[in-house]
Amino acid sequence: MSRATAKVSDIDSCGLTFSELQELWLGPCNGSVFESTEHLRAAWAAGRAVVMRLWGAGGRRPMAWWFLGDAASLGLKWPGYHNQQSYLFEHNALSETEHEQLLAGWRRDFEDACLLEDAVARRKHLDWADVPHSLRRQWQAARRRRERRSAAPSAEEVAATK
Repeated sequence: MSRATAKVSDIDSCGLTFSELQELWLGPCNGSVFESTEHLRAAWAAGRAVVMRLWGAGGRRPMAWWFLGDAASLGLKWPGYHNQQSYLFEHNALSETEHEQLLAGWRRDFEDACLLEDAVARRKHLDWADVPHSLRRQWQAARRRRERRSAAPSAEEVAATK
């Protein structure tokens, strides 16, 4: 009689504890679970694929990515949690999927902000959504052009006034 065996997940096979994976994701809390910097670096090497699969998406990166060489190799520095998405976008450090997903979400946030009467409220909404300033400028310029075209008199209206 053959015995059924379960596949071991990549989480189990990376050789790290859940606490170690959590620290690679979020950084140390009340001290590190790793004995040394070398142990931390070895854990990142062993668990990088798992940690990136679980928490390296949506325009965000795990703390180990930011502080153990990946970001530095791209010339990037930690921008703070709330600015990761726009920072990675502006530095072309997103996957194609992340890029497209964030663009779609930011476009919705931009259109929502345009419904607000107050300029300060619009800016705060766009800051909250972490919409990159380059996109704000681009989309605002396009919006102004559309508004000018729709406000301009048509050729028939101009001819009627002559």
